[in-house]
Amino acid sequence: MPLKLRQIILISFLIALTFLGAEKIGYAQERLQVRGYGNTHFMDHAGTPNVMDDPNTPEVEDDTSLNDGFFQLREFSLFFDFLITDEIIASTEIEAADNGNTYTANYAYIDIQVSDNVNIRAGKILVPFLSYNENKPSFKQNLMSQPFTAFNIAPVIGAPFVNSGFGWSDAGAVLNLCCLGANIGFLDLKLAMINGLGSNSDILDDNTVYLDDGTGTSVRPRDGLIQNETSTELRDNNNNKALVGKLTFKAADLPFDMGISWYQGKWDKASSKNLRMAGAHLNWVGETWTLKGEYVKAQVEQNTGPGATVSINTATGDYNMQAWYVEGSVVPARYQNDKYLRLIVRYDDVDTNDKVAFTPWDRSRITAGMEWQFAHNTRFRYEWQRHEIDDFENAPSPYKNAGGEERIKMHMVSLIFSF
Repeated sequence: MPLKLRQIILISFLIALTFLGAEKIGYAQERLQVRGYGNTHFMDHAGTPNVMDDPNTPEVEDDTSLNDGFFQLREFSLFFDFLITDEIIASTEIEAADNGNTYTANYAYIDIQVSDNVNIRAGKILVPFLSYNENKPSFKQNLMSQPFTAFNIAPVIGAPFVNSGFGWSDAGAVLNLCCLGANIGFLDLKLAMINGLGSNSDILDDNTVYLDDGTGTSVRPRDGLIQNETSTELRDNNNNKALVGKLTFKAADLPFDMGISWYQGKWDKASSKNLRMAGAHLNWVGETWTLKGEYVKAQVEQNTGPGATVSINTATGDYNMQAWYVEGSVVPARYQNDKYLRLIVRYDDVDTNDKVAFTPWDRSRITAGMEWQFAHNTRFRYEWQRHEIDDFENAPSPYKNAGGEERIKMHMVSLIFSF
């Protein structure tokens, strides 16, 4: 075959491959949706105790003090949604947090649309409990700080000093029955089976910190269900699977929804201790105002005793925790279509563990904030908080010697964008 003809055939073949590849790339681009958001902030506290390094928690630096103001790249997340078929979608959120030092897949799952009203989701999922967890991105909320329902009870935040992996996610599956209703609205039911929260220690609230009080006193802060690393590692510490349910009513003609949630599972290695949670939520989102709220209660079964020797706050057996918040906002000024000024106020309260001993996490809090969207999908936020610790008269001297006060104040300035 003449060389010239071979070249023509080769070039034609390469052109055909190029067009075929371009067609497939274009096809893939049509089916791939990429979104994202990010936020950075400056935070400054006054009244928190200083803590020391714990070899079991290397993410906490020596002589850590929240009273020292700091800048932080809190989150930078990319959402990827790929339409595999008209009925199957693969989704994930990749988050860079902790000043870009930590990368986490907050969720990664497959959605299968079985019918118009039935959906199945499987993989690493955001647990369908209350409202905040499934709407946790900062650009979907009015405040940067999380309410106590999502901080001390439902573990949307992993731990006080770990600023990565936002969202309560776990390996499992969700059955979603949607659009069951009449003219006034419809019901949305989610039933999930997940590995569940757990601890390999003898007690569930096993977090321990060391106060910088001159003696290095160790304390169990009784900070709630926020340090259960078993769930973030996507492995089960026992043979029990937790069950989660969420029933939501969504109004047809109003921007209003309300619902109830429940959780039940065994948390210990022997699958003998129950953890139950139940809660309710409400969202009413108007064009110029919002009203949101949640309530949640947890019941924990555990043995008496600390599980490890600590100086303050030994375990006293079974206990209950509860938290609630109400938040309102109003937009007094709007200009150039998408630019506005929003004013926000939130009040929340948390009762952690029992009342036998002092715990600094048993507190109330008021938050006042301002949000200014000064450019398209770009916002400036300012937040001021005042925490008041309950029963501070029972606070032990090591807590006070480490700088802990009855009232904690916080200022936070944030910059948020989404696309």
